[in-house]
Amino acid sequence: MGYEVKDADLIKTKALPAAAGSVQTAGIYIKPGGDFLGPAELLISAPALNTTQLPDTETMTYIVEESDDDSTYNTLHDNALVQTGAGGAGAAAATVKVGLPTDVKKYVRVKATGSTSIGDCSGASVTMSLLM
Repeated sequence: MGYEVKDADLIKTKALPAAAGSVQTAGIYIKPGGDFLGPAELLISAPALNTTQLPDTETMTYIVEESDDDSTYNTLHDNALVQTGAGGAGAAAATVKVGLPTDVKKYVRVKATGSTSIGDCSGASVTMSLLM
């Protein structure tokens, strides 16, 4: 069974960091209260990164976070997707689907973290989509 995006509000995009460090997408409000009973996945779409942005052995790591109040987030899925620069070619675009547990908190977001010696990746963006 394939899930589909139902609403444009369930898609968030964020430019990647301009240097080592992290950025986060805006949170998606996914449940008004109680258990999250509907089957759903979070689709993370990472862009291709060239060798200036992601030199050999450097990484861009995508983490799924959750929150009850859209301000204090905790890790839900660590290392959901990791891009690694290799072979003098940077990293290819990549996607991953992450299932959400029934006890997921009210908000989810994606955090992108670049390793110490990445280049300016701010011209590329990560996209998070809630698939239901």
